[in-house]
Amino acid sequence: MRVLAIGAHFDDIELGCGGTLLKHQDLGDEINLLVVTHSAYTSPSKESSRERDQARTEGEKSARFLRASLLCCNKDPIVLIPTEKLVLEIEGIVNNIKPDRVYTHQPNDSHADHAAVGYISMRACRKCNQVFFYRSNWYIMDNTQDDNYYVNISDYMDRKVELLNIFESEMKQVNYSWIDFVKKQNSAAGAKVGVPYAETFHVMKFFWE
Repeated sequence: MRVLAIGAHFDDIELGCGGTLLKHQDLGDEINLLVVTHSAYTSPSKESSRERDQARTEGEKSARFLRASLLCCNKDPIVLIPTEKLVLEIEGIVNNIKPDRVYTHQPNDSHADHAAVGYISMRACRKCNQVFFYRSNWYIMDNTQDDNYYVNISDYMDRKVELLNIFESEMKQVNYSWIDFVKKQNSAAGAKVGVPYAETFHVMKFFWE
């Protein structure tokens, strides 16, 4: 299987579906990562920031950990707008990779960049047979009930934590609290299906030829 995971920023993919990608890795599947922005930013309060080179370096290290190919469109974050031009750019990449399955953001994510990438992905991946939306942050969202696909990542949780720890530029700023949150989130999802840990998705499209 050829897999494509799309994220707005370096670390989104790993937070949302890192365990699932590790499972694909063990199955021998081809993994492709597409990050839309360069992921550098400075918060309005100047209390947090992320350097462009460090974000890219961490993303490349993660790709090596996943044995994945990495592409980055280097768009500016925070001001990301789902224009037709960007849809066509992403569609060109998708058509070149020809993925059997796509993992991407939910279009109604509460983070504007995530939502923009989710919308863009729906358009750009309309010819793909399988498109799954993942959850990539800890903000309150009203669509938990829409998750209808579960992946058992119990054997991969420790490696997912190792994968997330690669992103020091973000994890240090939140005192690594994301790690604990993700473990609890994946544990709660696993409890729903009777396993220690699971990642959840909403299936936008699943066509079996």
